Amino acid sequence: DPLFAQILRRRTHRGDYDLQRPIDPAAWQAMAQAAATPGLRFGFTESPADLARHRAIANEAWRIELTTPAAMLESLKVLRVGAAEVRQHRDGLTLLDPKVEWLVKLGLFDRNRAPGADDLATRQQIEGFAAHLATTPAFLWLVSEGNGRATQVAAGRAYVRLQLAATAFGVYMQPLQQALQEYAEVAGPYRAVRELLQAPAPTHTVQMWARVGHAPAIAPAPR
Repeated sequence: DPLFAQILRRRTHRGDYDLQRPIDPAAWQAMAQAAATPGLRFGFTESPADLARHRAIANEAWRIELTTPAAMLESLKVLRVGAAEVRQHRDGLTLLDPKVEWLVKLGLFDRNRAPGADDLATRQQIEGFAAHLATTPAFLWLVSEGNGRATQVAAGRAYVRLQLAATAFGVYMQPLQQALQEYAEVAGPYRAVRELLQAPAPTHTVQMWARVGHAPAIAPAPR
């Protein structure tokens, strides 16, 4: 399978993308072919009007997650700060910022307490995510009929295949899961993204939603 050659090159890129470099139509075609699965619909958009709606939903969902203590604590519990923790755990979220590592060593960064909505760290993350999102030239999605376990696994396989196909064209992507979650606080973005992607409940499910674009090369994740 030609996709196999891309396995070690596949990356999730969470930084800025190049707005001046559109996705090659051949790349979209390759992604669509790689994702083709019965009961699963692949879609994408590069329309400026659509991009504004996608960005607005993603930004609001991200803000809600960062300001909802229970949701933040889920992430903080699997946050690996510094090279030593990354080597020990090999999973979760990686943070290699030396300043944060020193805060942990000094006991000034408590991962058992969610930061406040007005804390500097929270505001910086909200602003940083919005800045990255503003550089996004395209979004893609996978919508399924139903949501059984076999359907979920098939959707996961389809996403990996389409990402491998994109990698061959130098295209990166980043999944946006915040608006796809099902806790009460995020109900607004959850509804909005379903309406935007024509995935009415309970018959359809948005299995994957991601930003897409070209970007400078990055190193692989620790795991």
